[in-house]
Amino acid sequence: MMLIKKSLHIILAATLFATSCEKNVDIDIDEIAPMIVVNSVLTADSSVAVFLSRTRHILDNASITALQGAMVTITDQENHTDTLVYGEGQLYLGDDIQIREGEQYTIMAAAPGFDEAEATTVIPSSVPILSLDTLSTFDEWGEKIYDFEISFDDPEGTSNYYMLSLRTRYEYRWEEEQFIFDTLYVDTEKDTIVTGYRREAVEFINLRNEPVWFNSENLAIEQWGGYESRVLFSDRLFDGKKYSLRGRFYPWFLWDASDSASIYVSLMAIDEHYYKYIDSREDHYYAKNDPFAVPVIVHNNIENGIGILGGMSVYTDSVKLPPHRWEDRQIWQE
Repeated sequence: MMLIKKSLHIILAATLFATSCEKNVDIDIDEIAPMIVVNSVLTADSSVAVFLSRTRHILDNASITALQGAMVTITDQENHTDTLVYGEGQLYLGDDIQIREGEQYTIMAAAPGFDEAEATTVIPSSVPILSLDTLSTFDEWGEKIYDFEISFDDPEGTSNYYMLSLRTRYEYRWEEEQFIFDTLYVDTEKDTIVTGYRREAVEFINLRNEPVWFNSENLAIEQWGGYESRVLFSDRLFDGKKYSLRGRFYPWFLWDASDSASIYVSLMAIDEHYYKYIDSREDHYYAKNDPFAVPVIVHNNIENGIGILGGMSVYTDSVKLPPHRWEDRQIWQE
């Protein structure tokens, strides 16, 4: 009994100590005027699409939504201007101005209650893929794996920035048995129709277009993005030279392909602002849940606003691969 009383006294003392240490502290946080957030990447030979939202308070957990009712324009270097229209996918869209390599474009966005946001970018010239080679091998567990290599000439005398991504496009089919309403026969004497159902296999066809997850050990790669479906790098190690980049991927995603599948390899020449944005954004994703990490400021090139206006040109090559079957594996044997 004495032990229980002592325990209760200790718990009571600890509780009083804990409550006595509580103190409410009021912190004055400067109120920052809301700003327009502009996110857009202008791609050569593509239409214009701009996503607008607004900044929020740090404690605001509401979902990000598009800023409607804004005036958004794009102006090219010949001072031709197109007013974008709010449309599908919560984007401001326009197709009156064609995006061309090597040319400069300015996006302006204005909305009631916000300062007018503005940004300018120059579309870099595309860099052709000189060669694309693939080789199928097997890993130590007998699984088929594809090695690929692309080669390109880096333009000399200027800093160049790149992304590389892989996608696949293939057709797959499957059959399902369905019960189909059917007329068996007509009895004219009794004026009746005998009906029933018949079971029949119906074939369905669909088309898949999805990223290909790959890895690479090239020294030039500076950042992975999009869950390893693309890599980010610059010409810092090979300025003005021919360069080859290698990688490898497993063809597991082709197990249900009906026939050969196309693998599209895209080499994207991007401007410096977009490069810095992706690089800093990925660092931010890695650091935001680490209490010991140094905070990362994501690159921004929007004047009187926040966000990114990037420029990009894409060169794509492709190769066909056979469908992947489980029996294609080489089972390891001692």
